[in-house]
Amino acid sequence: MLVFYDLVTAEEVEVASKIEAQVFPPEEAESLEAFRKRHSQAPELFLGAYIPVLEGQGRKLVGFVCATLSPETIFKLESMSKHIPGASSICIHSVCVDPEHRQKRIGLNLLQEFVERAERRAAAGGVSYERVLLMTHEELRGFYEKAGFEWLGRSAVVYGSRPWHAMRKELSR
Repeated sequence: MLVFYDLVTAEEVEVASKIEAQVFPPEEAESLEAFRKRHSQAPELFLGAYIPVLEGQGRKLVGFVCATLSPETIFKLESMSKHIPGASSICIHSVCVDPEHRQKRIGLNLLQEFVERAERRAAAGGVSYERVLLMTHEELRGFYEKAGFEWLGRSAVVYGSRPWHAMRKELSR
């Protein structure tokens, strides 16, 4: 299956929100309003995985990564609601793949593409990206470690009913 990556457009944000609603528990899934706000603040950090449709004349969003920027060196509760332009830490809020397209390495490849794009932008100058931060549940630790993230342990952030764990990947320049 051919998968390609591109920035999610404002018109596709609702589709991304629906994908997250399918894969996140209701108390953890963000609202469409929150998605639109993040996209409006940091569209360059909203990367989609797509498959072609209609004989190459269209595309279908099958996964996405969305993030914002923070000056913090570890993901904090404030990182979830504030985007600080020009900050050095990319805070990933979601890595989601449509359930119909799971177990095809789309999520891992998408996450690696997201990190590589951040590294290229940092190396080219104009952005001050130094690291990528995220929070996850323990059962997803291996997935993020495959993408090069370092396990930092339990997070102090409380969001939903389950504990979160912090992870980090320092970017190479």
